[in-house]
Amino acid sequence: MTTIKKLKWLLSLVLIFGGFTIYKLFEGLVHNPAYQEYEWIFKIISEFGLFVSVVVSVGYFHHWFIVAEEHKESEISLRETLSKYVDSILLNSVKRGFSGITNKEFDFSQIMQGLKPGDYVYWLITFDPRFKNKSRELENGIKNGVHFRMLILKADCRIGELRATETTGFNPHEFNEYSKLFKVTLEDVINRIGNKITGSLGVFVYDGLPCIPLFIIIRKESRKVEVYSSYYLTEPVSKMPYLHWETGLSFSEQTSFESECWNMAELFLDYFKTRWEMEKEKLYGAIGKEVAENKDFIFAPASAREKCIELFIE
Repeated sequence: MTTIKKLKWLLSLVLIFGGFTIYKLFEGLVHNPAYQEYEWIFKIISEFGLFVSVVVSVGYFHHWFIVAEEHKESEISLRETLSKYVDSILLNSVKRGFSGITNKEFDFSQIMQGLKPGDYVYWLITFDPRFKNKSRELENGIKNGVHFRMLILKADCRIGELRATETTGFNPHEFNEYSKLFKVTLEDVINRIGNKITGSLGVFVYDGLPCIPLFIIIRKESRKVEVYSSYYLTEPVSKMPYLHWETGLSFSEQTSFESECWNMAELFLDYFKTRWEMEKEKLYGAIGKEVAENKDFIFAPASAREKCIELFIE
């Protein structure tokens, strides 16, 4: 018990017993004929002493018994509420890999600055109208030893037309032209990548469902996987915020949902791998693993075609 609490207890005892003592003392004087002249004053003092004694006693009884019980009930209620919120929302979010959300649109430049040689980046998107001004950053990343694997939407496909009709500020013709420009910009980057560059770029042009915008970073040095995911809504994806997910780099053969420790970042990574393999199969001929010519696959360096077809390998 602290000194302050001891003093409070002492003060309360003084008031209780002091008030009661005053009450009894002056109550006796009230009935003393010798002091009949001051009877009304003694009566007031006596009742005041009784009032102080009773009020302080009731106050402390309420504080130590009723309030204490109410406090315990409040603590239990608060603990249950926090447990429900923390366990089912916060801890579960962390367990599933959720790490935050971008303030607004995806900051491509900031992400590119954080990449290191040997890192892999998987990018699934329709197109990014801002990319023409960011292509040098992609080129520099490749030249610094980063490996990029991209899935971009094919121009003139039915999926692009449907996506354009639900996107604010685009019509099918504009959407198609941006898709062409996106690929042309990537081809310009490819033309500037020499054979001695340690990084690489592999790009499949798909005509299936875009499903979800994904930007996945496999950090080789720290053995982490970071995923940025968004949604195809009415706003162009270049203006949309992205959810941020993280997990450790794992090569387990176990399917994510087969474990209680399933993680959203792993599910996104598995999805990209599946989509990549689907496009990769289109490159192979009917016999063996002979790579067929396909305009829907572009890559750099020119001497590293087989390497650019493959995803991250430990």
